Amino acid sequence: MPALTGFRSGFCVALAASLLAGCSSLETSSLPAPDAYASDRDLPLRPVVPSPQPVPGDSAQPGYAEALSLRDAVRRAILFSPAIKAAFIEIDARRGEEAQSAVKPNPELLVEVENFAGSKDKSGFDSAEETFGFAQMIELGDKRLKRLQAAHLDTSLAGWDHETLRVKVATDAAQAFVDVLIAQERFKVLGEFVSIAKKTKDSIDARVKGGKASPIELDRAAVALARAEALQKGERVRIDAAKRKLSALWGAPKIDFRHAVGRLGNGYAAPQPETLLVLLDNNPALARWGDEINRRVAQLDLEHAKAIPDITVGAGLRTYQENDSAAMVASVSMPIPIFDRNQGNIAAAERRVAKAESEHQATRNDLYATLVEALGELNVAATQLKALEKDVLPGAQQAYDKTKIGFDEGKFDILSVLDVQRTVFETRLEVLTARADYEKARVRVEALVGRDLSGM
Repeated sequence: MPALTGFRSGFCVALAASLLAGCSSLETSSLPAPDAYASDRDLPLRPVVPSPQPVPGDSAQPGYAEALSLRDAVRRAILFSPAIKAAFIEIDARRGEEAQSAVKPNPELLVEVENFAGSKDKSGFDSAEETFGFAQMIELGDKRLKRLQAAHLDTSLAGWDHETLRVKVATDAAQAFVDVLIAQERFKVLGEFVSIAKKTKDSIDARVKGGKASPIELDRAAVALARAEALQKGERVRIDAAKRKLSALWGAPKIDFRHAVGRLGNGYAAPQPETLLVLLDNNPALARWGDEINRRVAQLDLEHAKAIPDITVGAGLRTYQENDSAAMVASVSMPIPIFDRNQGNIAAAERRVAKAESEHQATRNDLYATLVEALGELNVAATQLKALEKDVLPGAQQAYDKTKIGFDEGKFDILSVLDVQRTVFETRLEVLTARADYEKARVRVEALVGRDLSGM
């Protein structure tokens, strides 16, 4: 069996390189972390709204490539993904909301005119009283800081969602790349099948012409050749379909590369789930829940702060038209928390903290179940692959070699030759299918735990 040309440098190596290339310019906040402030008094009076960050990626389509590697496929999928760009833009939007959360309430301008347009001596403006003033709400309970804390964690969650999507896109690209690579290898094997079937047919044709074989044997050889050619044609269509699917991941309207290059691995390792469980914390879909729980705790703190009434203070100048006099006025007001103490929102926020903790565990369970499933597929493929490569294929090849020699010596008929010949190539195709299943399951596992399995 010829060596498979050109894939296994490790999915995580390509994935990590592609992801880190996009993370270097990512800023999740325009303000210092809320932990840097002790209270509302330390916050800037006018937080600067961040300018939009350049969206990573490219809007133009990549050029045609003669050879496409795994790294190239993952890079293209990430670079040209509109979903990833949208997730990045959402981070920018959250940064704007974060800056807005730290803004103080605006002062109010007060203009008030009294005692005019009435009756008798109040009919005009001679007795009018005019007040010009300003009022300012003063938030108590460090509401600004608590809003900032919640908004800061909202921005962080958008970053986690962005990373989760990047991992998914990279995983899809890696698996689609395996499909292309394995279809190419199957096409090569079927090409060998066609070549050997042609040689077998020519050999039998010569024997028939020499009177050493029946024409029926030639018909059987011709059928075997036609079957091999039909399988190869079908595989050609399969290659085009796999290439088109891979190209579609970066939005290419047609296939934009000639062939995939890589080398499928030759290992059979399948780690136990228990050894990988701790590594699930590396998965962004699970890692995000630390910030999610903290965000809901911050929201609970904000709801408690909202129960503290704010004070509105005002000051101004009042003029009296009847004697052209003036006097200062001042006011202080605050709501009396008799009916509304924000009890319902506080209770809801408390429930959502508890809900987040349960959702965190549910996400962990779901990811663990997915990991167990992927490891199960990896184990099945590894077991089948090892048996095919170690036991079945060598025996089938040996049987074919002996049968071919026996046929040349006149000990076996053509049916025996065609039967073992078909067995050899079907086994080689089964080996490739098992190898593809193994690699795709391995990609899933490595994407879940964020670790290359080669060293485990």
